[in-house]
Amino acid sequence: MRIVTYNTRGSLGMDNRRSTPRIVETVRPLAADVLCFQEIHSRLPWSGREDQPRALGEALDRRFLFQRNLNLGFGGYGVGIATRGQVVAQVEHFLPSGKEQRGALEVRLQNVGGLRALTVICTHWGLDETERMQQAEALADIVRAAPHPLVVCGDLNESADKPAVRRLLTLTGLTDADAMQNRATFVADNPNVRIDYALYSPDLRARYVEVVESLASDHLPVLADLDRNDETV
Repeated sequence: MRIVTYNTRGSLGMDNRRSTPRIVETVRPLAADVLCFQEIHSRLPWSGREDQPRALGEALDRRFLFQRNLNLGFGGYGVGIATRGQVVAQVEHFLPSGKEQRGALEVRLQNVGGLRALTVICTHWGLDETERMQQAEALADIVRAAPHPLVVCGDLNESADKPAVRRLLTLTGLTDADAMQNRATFVADNPNVRIDYALYSPDLRARYVEVVESLASDHLPVLADLDRNDETV
């Protein structure tokens, strides 16, 4: 099963040009079974009132599930999951937040990428360290309550050695797919810190992980190929 996580910055590239088709061109060749997106815009004035969830879903020929975490007039932005798998449940969780509401979109799938069942959680944490710790603990509760196997993907806004990321891994037993190589994902044209993650439960294992080069956003996409961990069965 191939999963990709990508903070698109509302389709705003490093050239300061906004282009959802360019986001599509970046992720389509990756042939992912599930795509987790952060900073997806829905009818915001500065994004030309584009309905990015609809545009991405149609261009990728996938069902797109969107959680609007922040409402701004008629528009807003949040996180989204695009998949060809059969969706059996969708749960929108709102995380403890300061000035800007953050959330975690939980989607339960069947028959996706060779797995009979999979829970995917897409999240985007805040900028304040204290806020992120609260979000880590709230997300840990969500992970422990959700069916496994399970993957958490998203922009956690801090490096792997920081307290909130460590707390989430300790409380949940999740594995960081790129822990060994620890490749930077931000800023896209000169990456020097890793803040984008694919985390998975012990009943899965990672066969391949890649950080994909692209200037379509200020983040780089992270790709992970996962399958069942037979040692836990």
